[in-house]
Amino acid sequence: MNYFLYALEHVYTDNTHRDRKFLGYFDDPDKAQKEKERLFLFRGFSDYPNDFYLKKVELNKINWQNGFTVVVGEMGRDYLTEDDFIHDYSTIIKKLSLETVFKVSHVYSIHTFLDDEREIGVFSDQKMATDVVDLLKQKDGFNNYPDDFIVSEILLNDKQWSSGFG
Repeated sequence: MNYFLYALEHVYTDNTHRDRKFLGYFDDPDKAQKEKERLFLFRGFSDYPNDFYLKKVELNKINWQNGFTVVVGEMGRDYLTEDDFIHDYSTIIKKLSLETVFKVSHVYSIHTFLDDEREIGVFSDQKMATDVVDLLKQKDGFNNYPDDFIVSEILLNDKQWSSGFG
């Protein structure tokens, strides 16, 4: 069975840069909408009210299975196109009764103002997340930066932001 969850993000572009804020993972789109409405009250989010994005993310999917050979840069999170879809037969993770998920990413510094970042995937348990890291450490690109993986345990339906920005 394939499962998915919702990721809420805020991505905006102003005169000087593009910025992305991860706002949380949700097991219900209504909970994500309530979080979005709460964030409208904060400076920054209220300045860019149309820049919230709710997307489905497949659980336990490795997004960079073959490693990498080129730099994708700060917004390398936007790498997936037609491959990043959720099958019609997928089910929302709410049925799994998970309290947390484990996000795996890989970030290394190219120079002072630029990181190369890849979101590897979101996993249902820590062992699976660390097994993915161990596998990817052997792949092109990742093997040059084996200590730059980040495994984060993230509480579902949690408030990631308690203030505004800007």
